[in-house]
Amino acid sequence: MTQKDIRALVQFQPFKPFRLHLVDGKDLRVPHPDFALVTADYVVVANELPGGIPGEIDLVPYEHIARVEMIPRKLRKAA
Repeated sequence: MTQKDIRALVQFQPFKPFRLHLVDGKDLRVPHPDFALVTADYVVVANELPGGIPGEIDLVPYEHIARVEMIPRKLRKAA
C-alpha cells in the first residue's frame, strides 16, 4: 500500500469504512475519515472509543499494511 492508495480511501466520496490489516496480524478499523491522517511516511489511525469518538492512535508505516478490507455499512432497522 502507498500513501496515494490510503489517501484515496480516506478522501473517497461518499466515504466507505475500511480496515487495515497489518503484516504483524493486527487490524485497524477506520469508520470515518476523521479517524485517519495520511502523512508522507505513515498513516495515523485513531481507535474508536464508545460513542464513536477518536481515542488512542497508531502510527502505521505504509510498508506494514498487508491489505485493506472494505467494511459494509450497518443497515438501519426500520422503526
